[in-house]
Amino acid sequence: MIRLREVVKIEVNVLLNISNNAGFPWAECSITENRLMYVSDSVGLKRSKRNTGVHRYEFELVTNDMPMTQGRGIKAKLSRAVDDTLLFVHPRLSYSQGTIPASQVKVSGAQSANTDIISLTSTGIWQLLSGDYIQMPNDTKVYEVATDTLLQTGSQNVELTSRIRLALTNATTVITNNVTWYLESDGVIEVSMEASNNQDMQLVLKAVERI
Repeated sequence: MIRLREVVKIEVNVLLNISNNAGFPWAECSITENRLMYVSDSVGLKRSKRNTGVHRYEFELVTNDMPMTQGRGIKAKLSRAVDDTLLFVHPRLSYSQGTIPASQVKVSGAQSANTDIISLTSTGIWQLLSGDYIQMPNDTKVYEVATDTLLQTGSQNVELTSRIRLALTNATTVITNNVTWYLESDGVIEVSMEASNNQDMQLVLKAVERI
């Protein structure tokens, strides 16, 4: 009797924290927003476009000039993690400019997916400011606040610059500080060195939000 055994391949995304506070000396950070738009031009060159709602952030990170030993070690870590999920907390943008109480900010009522206006609440005095980045309790994607909210307790609507992907559950906590981008490398790591003595090294990493 021949027995067949099914082999199931399990994919595991290893998480590598590439934040500054994890030992990666980024000196420059460029963030690009990429939105999938359907664009068409008529014979009369009148343009029409439709926003699909698909959105992601794209990053270019540049390190300080590092001693060769340090640079080679960091480059090896990034190269090894080419297929992994990269975690990045920006030293400033990942933290709210507004007022976040100890009771935190939570979802107010069930929220449907595919909307850019959500209702949040807190028992403490709270406020989110335009340009703040937040994360939903059930999603790794990062969203940006479009307009200032009021400084108050209780529920209020929050306008976002892009639509949420997943429905939200009432009373779950929204991440307003230590917001983490989940990224994946585009597979290219640029290395540059001083031509005079080749003692210092600088790295450039390009990555996109994993969605």
